[in-house]
Amino acid sequence: IVCGGTTDSNAAFLASGASQVGDAVTSLGSTLALKMLSSARVDDASRGVYSHRLGNMWLAGGASNVGCAVLREESFSTDELVSLSERIDPLAAPPQPGYYPLPAAVTGERFPVADDACTSVLEPRPASRAEFLHSILHGIARVEARGYEALAELGASRLTRVLTCGGGAANDVWMAMRQQLLGVPTSRAPETDACVGVALLASRGG
Repeated sequence: IVCGGTTDSNAAFLASGASQVGDAVTSLGSTLALKMLSSARVDDASRGVYSHRLGNMWLAGGASNVGCAVLREESFSTDELVSLSERIDPLAAPPQPGYYPLPAAVTGERFPVADDACTSVLEPRPASRAEFLHSILHGIARVEARGYEALAELGASRLTRVLTCGGGAANDVWMAMRQQLLGVPTSRAPETDACVGVALLASRGG
């Protein structure tokens, strides 16, 4: 018997404990997914924005093709990500501010603008690996900020805080960088495993 099902990013939202209008969850995995609790439903296929019903509210958001997959493609090991991040000032402008970090195998973007012709931008390359990483992380964070801006422009509730799950949630420097761009408190979710959200959903169907 199936009580209920959901996507991984919806499950991550449920697992996070976010419950107030304006609460949002960013999933920083191989791709980037945003979900925000809104009192208004928003949908726009041209921006890749859609809403799911959640109780008497709406879970509005979208999913971009940018994300942490590009870090592995560029051969950043876990240890290197940690050591290089320590050399990044999260409040400083990135050496290359124009990056759009899509994986090499991907052409096209889903959100915050649906564009089948969108391609990765990872040039020019800075002199150091730390500067390269800084530019990639900032590029992904900029897409995240544009995503929440798209929700606001379509009439979603005002963003008040962002909780983070997925592998990217472990990077405190990136967290600070994202908070600066988003302009709201941004932190790691108390529970980052999406499977917990699936279990919570199943329990409600009991």
